[in-house]
Amino acid sequence: MSVDTGLARMSADLFVNGSWTTGRAGRLDNVDPGNGRTIGAVSLAGADQVAEAITAAEVAFAAWSARPAVGRGDILRCAARLLADRTEEAAATILLETGKTEADARGEIDRAVETLRWNGEQAGRVQATMFPGVVAGSRRTSIPTSLGPVAVITAWNFPAVLATRKLGAALAAGCTVVFKASEFAPATARLVVEVLVDAGLPAGVLNLVFGDPQAVSEQLTSSSSIKALSFTGSTAVGKALAAQAAPNLIRTVMELGGHAPVLVMDDADVDHVIATTAAAKFGSAGQSCVAPSRYFVHESLYQEFVDKLTAKAETYILGHGTEEGVTLGAVAHQGRLDALVRLARDAADHGAVITTGGKQAARDGFYLEPTVVAGLPLDSKAMILSEEPFGPIATVSSFSTLDEAIDAANAAPYSFAAYLFTNSMNMRDEVVRRLNASNIGINQLAPSLPDVPLGGLGNSGYGYEGGIEGILAFTQLRLVSETAGRPSTASAISRGESHDRR
Repeated sequence: MSVDTGLARMSADLFVNGSWTTGRAGRLDNVDPGNGRTIGAVSLAGADQVAEAITAAEVAFAAWSARPAVGRGDILRCAARLLADRTEEAAATILLETGKTEADARGEIDRAVETLRWNGEQAGRVQATMFPGVVAGSRRTSIPTSLGPVAVITAWNFPAVLATRKLGAALAAGCTVVFKASEFAPATARLVVEVLVDAGLPAGVLNLVFGDPQAVSEQLTSSSSIKALSFTGSTAVGKALAAQAAPNLIRTVMELGGHAPVLVMDDADVDHVIATTAAAKFGSAGQSCVAPSRYFVHESLYQEFVDKLTAKAETYILGHGTEEGVTLGAVAHQGRLDALVRLARDAADHGAVITTGGKQAARDGFYLEPTVVAGLPLDSKAMILSEEPFGPIATVSSFSTLDEAIDAANAAPYSFAAYLFTNSMNMRDEVVRRLNASNIGINQLAPSLPDVPLGGLGNSGYGYEGGIEGILAFTQLRLVSETAGRPSTASAISRGESHDRR
């Protein structure tokens, strides 16, 4: 099956208070990373338009939060069906503006549909919890209550999944949204908003803006109307946003960077490890915060592993997602490509052997040859062991003891995903206990699915997305404690009698 790029509309405007409108701060080119060509434009919001979006969300909040949760869920489920109906268009859109292969683009749309559907199904299940009181005839109730207008800021690497995960949870919780999407993937954001609007979302409930990231984020976090912020992106930007949100005590959910270690013990099957992890390492050109990036392999398997991972990397076929047989797409832009080449060169300067790749591919677009960096000592100061690569590049180092492997895995300043391959139950228990990671895959990958909460740890962020917890992140749990009133008092009030005996 080949994707029909003629279905895609690659430009995007703003959506404010129920209307599509042109931004007043100019336009940026939407560039296809697969060939470097301009394919559309994104409209940038002026400060007054961001203010209009905030006001629209604030005005719409009362009615939207008061709508029965089942009704909000109906809209999300309808949006899931509409997005599924537009799979061909959506896959083409993602392919063109992110550089993904057709398989990666289609896989992302499937996940986005599932995410909208799941949040729609759960909206009516976010219910109050009753607890017994401490005295006879009393009770306590914990009631999830919509927080208010929220800001959502997403990255470019999974534009449909990130949008549906955050928007689905916030809308299910009864919040209204100002959605600041990435200028590197504007058409996908526009399409997601379109299906939600076509599903019946009232005006003002969801507002889409693009613009200068720093200026827009500062305006959102300085507004007393915004009650929560959900962000996916780099750790540096996440820390800056958290600082901006602090003066107004805006609640934040941060999904930040990752640098996932893979521990390969001496009883692991090398072929199984590579077959299992390669799809995540090289899928979406490695631009995922849970992608395996640092392989720590027991010394008895090290050389076999390096040889086989190198051979696997060399099987990937680089190219544009519309080309037949392509299995590895482009990275987002030239800046990302330059950073990856810099990491490879720095590793070589620290004594690493680049067994394959390490260079920009000689073709139009932004392609890094799939790269394997071998031989760095566990205590190496090479930047690639501590800086998130976010691309199709992996390091392989050897260890002799479990303590060495754990220390190396925990040395990077990120604590998101980690992977372990072993047949020992005791080893599994010990490694899980000692790894600084919030998402651990044992003899498999660790997918982020809508039905289970997942959150960062340390420099990888905090808060949860997915599961009921992801919806509750946009609510306040109000505690209501009550006891039945005295009958005489109740009857007097019902008759309108005064209790003022002065």
